[in-house]
Formats: sequence, C-alpha cells, structure tokens
Amino acid sequence: MKNIIIFILSAIFLSSGLSYGKKAPDVYFESLDGRKISIKDMKGKPTVIVFWQVYCHSCEKELPEVSKLSKKYKGKVRFYAAVIGTRDILQIEEKKREWGFVLPVIIAGYKPRSAFGIFGTPITVIIDKDLNIVTKIIGSGKTERLKKILDRTLQE
Repeated sequence: MKNIIIFILSAIFLSSGLSYGKKAPDVYFESLDGRKISIKDMKGKPTVIVFWQVYCHSCEKELPEVSKLSKKYKGKVRFYAAVIGTRDILQIEEKKREWGFVLPVIIAGYKPRSAFGIFGTPITVIIDKDLNIVTKIIGSGKTERLKKILDRTLQE
C-alpha cells in the first residue's frame, strides 16, 4: 500500500512540471494588503514557500514549526505562507493567531498553484537565491529535513 501511495504522489509531482534545478515559475502572489509579489522579487536569498489552507489540520501543526525555524534563518532566508482556497483576510489573520505562526502570508491564486503543482497541503517549496527549485516537500513534520536543505542551500 505504501508503495502505491509513493507511486501516485510521484506521478502527480512529475506531471506538475516542477523540476529540481530548473528556474522557479514566473508567477505572482498577492500580499494581504493587495500588493503583487513576483517570484523575481525573491531573488538574492533562498526562499521557503509553505502552501496551506485554513481547513488543513496538518497545516495547523506545520506552520508554527516552520515559523520557529524561520527565526533561526532571519535575514538569510525568506519565508512565506502561501494560502490557497481563500482570499478572506479576516479568516487568514484569525488562523495566524489561532495557530500561532508569524510567517508573512501571501495569497496563491490559480496560476501559482498550478505552476508549482500544488495538489494538497501542506506542501513546501524551497527556491535558491538564483530562483532555482531546490526541492518540494510534501506533507507536514519535515522541519528537520527543511533545516538540512536550508543549511546546504546557504553553503552553495
């Protein structure tokens, strides 16, 4: 059963068009105050984007963990929590308070979700300082793996 799940997830990922080492897709997100944020704006520092939803139980655990980790990399790595499925700012702010995370939230519309192959949440995408895809982490509870990837990315 585990092999079937891994195969299905691999097939979904491969069909997403997201390839490691390739340039991140040139898409826009929207900040909660309405500004457009381009992937190109993220150049110069590694970037972590955690895609999440307000009704995702795994996200409720993942975002505070990543938020704590972001403090370790302050000034070295950009972190964003990219919400999907809602544009309701009050609902988003309520979840930030309720779940206890401080990552800046950006809204991921259809184009970023599609370009990054987001099919569920949480999914974390790591981009290097030159806007190349480093990896995509599916699921929660992977902060140790994320830490190792960031340490390696910062050394390159």
